[in-house]
Amino acid sequence: MFTARALALVCLLQPAAAQDAVLSDKMALWQRGLHEEVPAHSLSSWARHARTSLPVLRHRGGSSGCGETGCDVNVVDYAALSRKLGPEFAAALAENAKEHKEDCRKSCEKFYCGAAASKPWKTRSISMGSVPPEDFANEFEFPLDLIKVTEEPVVSAAEAAKAIEIARSENVDINEYTSGKYRLGGDWLAKMDKTRAWFNDALEARIFPAIAASFPEVVTNVSTLRAHSVAMLKYNATHPRTDVHIDNGVLALTLALSPQDDYVGGGTFFEHLGEDALVEMDAGHATWRPGSVRHGGHRVSKGERYIIGAFLLLEDRVEHVRRLKNRGAKLRGAGDLAGAAKLFEWALAINPKCATCLKDWSEALSARADVEPGRREEDLSDAETHLRAALDLLPSDSDALFSLGVLLSKRGDAAGALAAYEASADVNADDVELLYNLAVKLGEAGRREEEASMYRRALDADPAFGKARCNLGAALAEGGDLDGALLEFLEAVRYDPASPTPWQNLATLYHKRGVEAVQGLASCATREAAVAIGRKAEEALGEATDSWRKVMDLVDGAEAKADTTARLVQALSLRGRAAAVEELADFFESGVATAGDVVGRIEGL
Repeated sequence: MFTARALALVCLLQPAAAQDAVLSDKMALWQRGLHEEVPAHSLSSWARHARTSLPVLRHRGGSSGCGETGCDVNVVDYAALSRKLGPEFAAALAENAKEHKEDCRKSCEKFYCGAAASKPWKTRSISMGSVPPEDFANEFEFPLDLIKVTEEPVVSAAEAAKAIEIARSENVDINEYTSGKYRLGGDWLAKMDKTRAWFNDALEARIFPAIAASFPEVVTNVSTLRAHSVAMLKYNATHPRTDVHIDNGVLALTLALSPQDDYVGGGTFFEHLGEDALVEMDAGHATWRPGSVRHGGHRVSKGERYIIGAFLLLEDRVEHVRRLKNRGAKLRGAGDLAGAAKLFEWALAINPKCATCLKDWSEALSARADVEPGRREEDLSDAETHLRAALDLLPSDSDALFSLGVLLSKRGDAAGALAAYEASADVNADDVELLYNLAVKLGEAGRREEEASMYRRALDADPAFGKARCNLGAALAEGGDLDGALLEFLEAVRYDPASPTPWQNLATLYHKRGVEAVQGLASCATREAAVAIGRKAEEALGEATDSWRKVMDLVDGAEAKADTTARLVQALSLRGRAAAVEELADFFESGVATAGDVVGRIEGL
């Protein structure tokens, strides 16, 4: 048997999702003044265009809850919450304020802080969907057209090119770091003095005044804006994209530096709009928005795309929801699941429509279910409830769908897990791990052709993803395509030479070929045929022994090494038998024995 496939995780689409999507698309058009009937087959593309290009009109309404226009959000009474939740909650708010003050102080050490008049900039507005920002939800009023995209560049193309040149002189093009699932090129501007000086000039002259003018509901004046974390990113074919994520600030900025002619692909992907509704910007253009909007850098397949990304704070506004949520995530990582759950619960008390808080709380409960079996079913049930609540708010959240799949897998709902992967893949079609896990579930369901196709999609997105290559090879081998399997295993070894798994699969395949060749001797009618088969068997078994030796070098543990040793001995023994074929084949011409006799003599060696 080939190495078993990894466990799959996932995502589940709500039963009425298709109907809800149609109603949402129709509402999106109506709210933007497009009241004519649109053909059903064109509805979704019209709605995507409307959401990215047209403003929401201020229609009257009295609906409650969340809709295309936004959510009803109550004013937060922190004093009342402190009385209700107790002194620990009040202490957590004080800790938030202390952290915020220190972060703002550090920001001013590296990045521009100063007073200036706000300056309106020509932008177009895109809806961030139905759920308001996680912090200051009440202040961000209807309509939630809070994703701003410049229609005039905030820096000239020449200035943008200069920024790239300066950053290259500070080695930005040879540095890389991990962001979620992906390796990114680039570096933090806090470490790049010359590039940071260029950026600070742009902040003071144009960017901060424009952002202040775009969000007067939360930005008191330019002097309150703080550039908290700023990086220059370089996308190319080897560092093609980011995860879909939210940013760690009340506001966030993406500044495009490369001309669009310099690369193929790219753009900013806002998850709630659909993957084909990209925001593409030429050099010098920018988008600024609330930090809690789920987005990602879309895949670059050719060329180079440089951007600057920045997380922004407001000196006079403490983000209590974000800070409680972040501290909860740290506690969860440290194993304090009860403490993490309490912080997520407090964040939701401030903003009950914080989808990320619901997801994080769910993951804490799911983790506790793994370490406390006595309450496993109760915790998994509660975790699923929280995740479904998050998906009610953000139905297209691929991470929430993925996490829901984990729960469905843990609860034994294989069909639900598979449907979940498929739903999540529809949202985020080139997420490598998602496609990989979907392929695993398709294989478990016996849908072999779809399984192989999904592994190929994952490899199109990341050719170096060794696990997908191993599993594709295993699927091909199990379907009888040994030549195709061999190619995939060889590629897996090339991309991931330090992992024993591709070497094990390669050794198993060569071993199988050698055994089949030896068995083929029984049908030989001539000496030449027997010799040819013997040489073929010896070659395959030689490759098998070399591969098993490589496995021996890579595996750990006495049991694994003992198993590998046994397989290596078997391959060496078979190789010796195959080497004897040429000598024994002389019996063909003398008439002393039949081919079957030769096989019997070989097996007796």
